[in-house]
Amino acid sequence: MFPKLGQKILFWFIVIFGLFGSIFLVWQGKQYKQAGLSQLLQQARGIYHFVVFSRQLISKWHGIYVKEGDKFVRKTPSAFTGELAAISGMKGPFSLKIAVLKTKNPAHMPDRFEAQAIHEMVSGKKREVWKLEYQGGSYRFRYAGPLVFENECQSCHARKPVVKVLGCISIGVDANNFFTALERDIVHYAIYMISGILLILTLLWFMLRSYVLNPLKELSHAAEEVRKGNLDVRVHLDQSLEWKNVGDNFNNMVSALAKRQSALREEADTALERLKLAYDELKKIEKYKSDFFTNITHDLKTPITAIKGAVTILERKCSRDQEPYLNILQRNVQKLSSMVQDLLDCSRLESGELALHKEVADLAEVLEDAILLAMPLAWRKKIHLDYHMPDEPCLASMDKKRLEQVIINLLSNAIKFSPERDTIEIRLFREGDYWKVTIEDNGPGIPPKDRERIFNKFFQRTDSKSDSGMGLGLAIAKGIIKAHRGIIGVTDRKHGKGGSCFFFLIPCLEDEKKGQENG
Repeated sequence: MFPKLGQKILFWFIVIFGLFGSIFLVWQGKQYKQAGLSQLLQQARGIYHFVVFSRQLISKWHGIYVKEGDKFVRKTPSAFTGELAAISGMKGPFSLKIAVLKTKNPAHMPDRFEAQAIHEMVSGKKREVWKLEYQGGSYRFRYAGPLVFENECQSCHARKPVVKVLGCISIGVDANNFFTALERDIVHYAIYMISGILLILTLLWFMLRSYVLNPLKELSHAAEEVRKGNLDVRVHLDQSLEWKNVGDNFNNMVSALAKRQSALREEADTALERLKLAYDELKKIEKYKSDFFTNITHDLKTPITAIKGAVTILERKCSRDQEPYLNILQRNVQKLSSMVQDLLDCSRLESGELALHKEVADLAEVLEDAILLAMPLAWRKKIHLDYHMPDEPCLASMDKKRLEQVIINLLSNAIKFSPERDTIEIRLFREGDYWKVTIEDNGPGIPPKDRERIFNKFFQRTDSKSDSGMGLGLAIAKGIIKAHRGIIGVTDRKHGKGGSCFFFLIPCLEDEKKGQENG
């Protein structure tokens, strides 16, 4: 993490220093160039004024006489300037030329620069013209000053011209040496600047590592140790007062965390001990409750059996007027017997004492037997039981009696909550590695919020208008299906509005064997 951070910081240092260094180098180069051009301009002006003053002096003297052999020859300003131009062109570091627009002398014919300079000076736009030219791989500084007709010129020129500026004095100065020196200075300056930047960056890098990256690395390592649970870790950041404060705050925080964790551990141990005691007490209460239900159901079964026997004897001896009362008595005794049996089954499920007598059987046959047993209930409400089963045997390892109990419970509920003259659809089919039984009715349905709770013990729907018993039937059914490694639930009907679809799945015979081998 931090090497990457250091690389990023170093990269931006290089970018910033490089950018400012480049800008400064360009600016410095322009300053050097401007200073050099100013120096060349001053040289050209000096040469121009020397020529002008020399011409004025010669004109004032009406020419000068130069000895050539045995005689003296008179030299005019124009002749003096011409010879000076010839000598400077051959031997001097500069060139000199008199350029006039309207002339018959080819030596005075102006080039493009000189012609443009003459026009600008004649028009009064500029008093002098200069530029830097690059031709043939070399630099040359061009300067043009006005060639003015003064009063002294009348000594050589009898007729005064119409315009004051007749042409220009053109001066060319070789600038190669200057630009060579400029390029050399810029290269040297760039080398010095890059060396200085590298030295500064090196110092900054060492300072960055010492005062930023190394403390961050140590702090990050300590934070990672704290994340892993090591609260004994401490940091020692002595690089600066600020880092020392950060390190002290970090160490204080870790110490506070360690104390808090120790206090929480003690509280958790205390709470766990209390929870364990409460759990043990709850287990005792649950055992007492279980024992109570077991004992009470056993105690109730004996008198119920005696009542059943007495009712059977009375049936043989009662008169026709007494039969309705005996039927009522018999139904209520049967209902009481079923409730006691449900309590006993529920108690056995909770204690894990409900034994399953499994055997390989055909689920379709069990389903048919359960439907036949439930038909009398359906006939009372003129309800049609529509069932469909596969032609193949639906083999599974099961307790036939217990599965029949589950199916009868589901069918009884469906009949109880269905309207008269209705149809209940029963299906048995294979779904993956399971046999699935579905029972669909057109009753009021089960709200989504109650679909999980309906399989809890003693749960009764508040909107149920029928006698729902004690609410143990579905809880017992869930326990039996769970003991078969199956699933039980309720959903909405696939087709039509309202109603419920109760279903359960138990493993096919092949899947049951695989489950036992894996288990």
